[in-house]
Amino acid sequence: MKVSINIQLVHTTAVVTEYQRVNIQCSQETAALIHQSQQLDVAPTVVKGTYEIRAKHMVGVLRYGDLEVRVLPKISVKRLLYLAAFHDDDKAWRQIETLLGTADDPLSAIAHALVFHAEKALRPTPIQGYVTHEQSATHIRGRILFDRQIATKASVAFPAELRFDEYELGIVENKILKAALLVIVRSGINGSLRAHARHLIAQLNEVVPWVQGHAIPTIPINRLNSRYQPALALSRLLLEQRSLEFNDRKNLGSAFLFNMNLVFESYLEASLRTSLQAYGGRVEGQYSTSLDEAGRVGLKPDITWWKNGRCVAVIDAKYKRAKNTSYPNADIYQMFAYCSRLKLRRGYLVYADLEGEEPATCMVRESGIEIIVCSIDISGSIADLRSSIENLAQTVAIAI
Repeated sequence: MKVSINIQLVHTTAVVTEYQRVNIQCSQETAALIHQSQQLDVAPTVVKGTYEIRAKHMVGVLRYGDLEVRVLPKISVKRLLYLAAFHDDDKAWRQIETLLGTADDPLSAIAHALVFHAEKALRPTPIQGYVTHEQSATHIRGRILFDRQIATKASVAFPAELRFDEYELGIVENKILKAALLVIVRSGINGSLRAHARHLIAQLNEVVPWVQGHAIPTIPINRLNSRYQPALALSRLLLEQRSLEFNDRKNLGSAFLFNMNLVFESYLEASLRTSLQAYGGRVEGQYSTSLDEAGRVGLKPDITWWKNGRCVAVIDAKYKRAKNTSYPNADIYQMFAYCSRLKLRRGYLVYADLEGEEPATCMVRESGIEIIVCSIDISGSIADLRSSIENLAQTVAIAI
């Protein structure tokens, strides 16, 4: 999928924290764009030309014509980026976190950190490696692909179908890094930072950037590419579509957004997969099934744990505010359906913040199904966060 991030001239900037409200002055046309995007709630006030906007679960930068809205996370940017990048190596993260300082803007924080670590990665020169190429050529090099040669030409004739390895810059590390730097250049970040990113891109002039929207592979870190590790962790964060949303025709107004629901869900899945390894089995995200025999009522729990071909635990991640109309009723109904379908006596609703509510246990009448409501404090230290995940994993494992 081609990602397009437009640089726009911004004259007015509004700042609001997720799930909070702020009054802004804008035209009726701009308010209509905000409403159409569905990324913010917008309503007119009694003052002509003034509108109240309410942020939801999207965090980052939104642009509507000459209006820029910055939605700040409730947690620190450093903690947000840690959650979003958890599947990457912790050593790389520690190097990144020291650079972020007290930044409250996710885009600017990532941009500054990426440019800094990209410069370190490319110093003194970008690394090279062997890249496999396949092409038609009149001069023989590498191996002739006889199956393709015969299929396309019915004989061994020129040009020949060849496969060969070339020692060059076009390795996957450089492709990913260049693609991420191009996102920074197109993102509307301050001019000096864009100029620095362009200078780094020039060092990768011969490299074809990674195609955005394509899955980014896991890159083994070794002695040769170890200096790329922090830059690759940030590049992955910028490019992966499961954590971020970019401006395209289907996503009007957004320039750079984190979907906090997905960030929390992905973190909980990845961290539990790591913590439950000691107990065996496998963790699966977004297991798809149905409640009814006809398959019309779909179910897709966030996290399931399987042992010996049987589901032994189901966990649903809830980033949304606990104090709303769907808590606890709708969430309990949902988990009850999961447990009924998967034949489990217990299910877990894990909130990012219970907002003062106490953890609870709900025993559903005449079913024998117990639903446990608990929380993970994502605003605390990394050590506290890890401890909470380990405690949750232990609770789940002991209960089966």
